[in-house]
Amino acid sequence: MTDSGQPAIAGHFYRIPRICGRIVGLWPQRSKNGGGGRPWHAHLLFVFSFAAVLLGAVGEVSYGCVHFDNLVVALEAFCPGTTKAVCVLKLWVFFRSNRRWAELVQRMRVMLWQSRRQEAQSMLVGLAITANRLSLLLLSSGTATNAAFNLQPLIMGLYRRIMQLPGEIELPFNIILPSFAVQPGLYPLTYVLLTASGACTVFAFSFVDGFFVCSCLYICGAFRLVQQDIRRIFADLHDDSVDVFTEETNAEVRHRLVQVVERHNAIIDFCTDLTRQFTVIVLMHFLFAAFVLCSTILDIMLNTSSLSGLTYICYIIAALTQLFLYCFGGNHVSESSAAVADVLYDIEWYKCDARTRKVILMILRRSQRAKTIAVPFFTPALPAFGSILRTAGSYITLLKTFL
Repeated sequence: MTDSGQPAIAGHFYRIPRICGRIVGLWPQRSKNGGGGRPWHAHLLFVFSFAAVLLGAVGEVSYGCVHFDNLVVALEAFCPGTTKAVCVLKLWVFFRSNRRWAELVQRMRVMLWQSRRQEAQSMLVGLAITANRLSLLLLSSGTATNAAFNLQPLIMGLYRRIMQLPGEIELPFNIILPSFAVQPGLYPLTYVLLTASGACTVFAFSFVDGFFVCSCLYICGAFRLVQQDIRRIFADLHDDSVDVFTEETNAEVRHRLVQVVERHNAIIDFCTDLTRQFTVIVLMHFLFAAFVLCSTILDIMLNTSSLSGLTYICYIIAALTQLFLYCFGGNHVSESSAAVADVLYDIEWYKCDARTRKVILMILRRSQRAKTIAVPFFTPALPAFGSILRTAGSYITLLKTFL
């Protein structure tokens, strides 16, 4: 417990995603006046972020299509353009269903706030710290990639000046813009706008992807709370000298198991609702994952500029981090869900009467069907991560035969 009466998990609850979400105006929240709407400044931040990311997505993908005859140039536009296009989708999905996201956050808060025992809160804090560190890793890798894209033209311009070479107008990203946008008077403003587009993209996917991995690890924590509750029920009644529980003991076990069933059902329902909300996001992310990895590695292999190669090394680290977090989070959900069945099997169920065994069997049967964050064609898990890497490798091998 903290000094304010809040559980220890309160200080770590969605910490990094919450910061990123507020920067892009998307963190699920309500205005303080109780009107039920989002604060006005959140709408302004969202409009700016959405417009900036959309500008980058359309301009960069269009540039890649126009210059498809030059594969290196096209790939340099497609890689960040594809990421921004997926981020546009993520931003819109969260904005469109902001009320539902806020309800999910509140339901998660209720589940994690229920158990105030020190053992339970220590376990939840450990999972929350891991989730926030992974979210911070994603934010850091994305920020490093965006910084590399923005610094590359400045470094090249400085090099040309030192070497007294003819100057060229370069922007952080290969993008189609109106001709007036690159005129000397507007060039600095255009450069800043594209820098902001990259930054908004980083904060957007750090928020959405970080929200996913945090939710998955919190669900894992909720399943572990259920496991702790089951162990506590029988630990409080443990007596090696008793071969069969009395009628009063069985009644007490059933009463406490009913509470466990309610919590277990609430977690499963939350997983279902979270999956429904994330279906489009996860599906599109996984569909484009192999393409992004393949095109990035190809760009590194074909690019003769060491500076561009370094930029895309940062890019592929960020892309792999994104993909890994989805698979890591989904894997934890399924493993922690299935672990409930293992705990039920290890308890002294054989000392209970028939009615109590039926309740235990009901929980056991439901927990044996491990809950997953499954979407059409994909289930985020570590085997899927390896499969996508192998697919990207196959694509690269195939494309190399045509180059």
